[in-house]
Amino acid sequence: MTPPDPFPALDWTRADFPLLRRQIDGHPLTHLDSASTAPKPDCVIEAVCRFYRDHTANVHRGVHVLSEEATEAFERAREEVASFLNASPAEIIFTRNSTEGINLIAHSLDLKPHDEIILPALEHHSNFMPWRIHSRAVPIRLAPDGIPHYEDLDEHLSPQTRLVALAHVSNILGVVAPIEKWIDSAHRRGVPVLIDASQSASHVPLDVKALDCDFLVCSGHKLLGPSGVGVLYGKREKLEALSLYQVGGGMVKVHDDHQFTTQDLPWRFEAGTPNIEGVIGLGAAVAYLRRIGMNTVFRHSQALGARLVEQLRTLPGTVILADSAPLEQRIGLATFTLHAPGWGSESVARNLCDRHQILVSGGYHCAHILHHRLALEGTVRASTHVFNTPDEIDRLVAALREFTGG
Repeated sequence: MTPPDPFPALDWTRADFPLLRRQIDGHPLTHLDSASTAPKPDCVIEAVCRFYRDHTANVHRGVHVLSEEATEAFERAREEVASFLNASPAEIIFTRNSTEGINLIAHSLDLKPHDEIILPALEHHSNFMPWRIHSRAVPIRLAPDGIPHYEDLDEHLSPQTRLVALAHVSNILGVVAPIEKWIDSAHRRGVPVLIDASQSASHVPLDVKALDCDFLVCSGHKLLGPSGVGVLYGKREKLEALSLYQVGGGMVKVHDDHQFTTQDLPWRFEAGTPNIEGVIGLGAAVAYLRRIGMNTVFRHSQALGARLVEQLRTLPGTVILADSAPLEQRIGLATFTLHAPGWGSESVARNLCDRHQILVSGGYHCAHILHHRLALEGTVRASTHVFNTPDEIDRLVAALREFTGG
């Protein structure tokens, strides 16, 4: 990777996000919590409202014009997402979120208790707990600053390994993982790989064909899209080999007293009425990011991440997770602890909101194992998106000085 460029001029995007016009106690807010849930641009809000206003109908099963229009918009969104990931539309399954996508794979691989899933110990609960329920999770150890010892993968691969699963960008570290190396190592042993792109999809250009990953998941609400919708990508042959996850309306082609046959991909994994408006909104969000250009988005995120880490380093006693990672491998996300006796991570986050109108996350961020292994009683996380500016990073750090006295 190349060093972060100067900030691409993305200030113009701020006008597209109505939430950023919101005030708290009469003051404008500084939104630095997109890793939790990102604000939505007007085009996404309008796409959802347009469906409710003009096309409300079910998809794939109606014969009237409203259903035809809804189905066309729904499938057009699938094509948009497929193009965003460089996949075929038949390889794109809509889910509720990344969590459901991972659970679908965990269930449909027909895992046994002795089967092993290798993953870094810092993974989000959604990419850890399904493997614990269905099989045996084998976590890779962490360095003192939280970075996984990625080089340990080969020594963990065994005849019992059924899958390798890891986040492209950890929701704690904000560092781009060496997924290409893991995919290559796993494939040389005949082991498939699942990539959790929840944090990376709206910051880093993705090409599933170039990566050669077997499965990939992401969530709409972190991708500037609506909540309650996610994406599961899978290589066609991998998806066809999976057992059914849920059954019901919409995924059946023929059903009689003796047997049933399912629809083809991707609809065989989309039982029931989907989140139609959510999918359409997600399509609008992906189109918005593509208009900006994902390379531009990534450079902007890199630059904000570098400034965030460099500024946090000026605070006395502050410990930044993954501080040893090169700045060019970071997106605009940093997790840290403050030397502020008497202040827990959640109280810091609340105080930043109440006194400075700055929104960040405080707590364990659905990564308890990482916090346990590093003996941390919670952390503070700041995360950016396309609309954030260098001045907002500086404002955050100035507010944090009140806690550290530095």
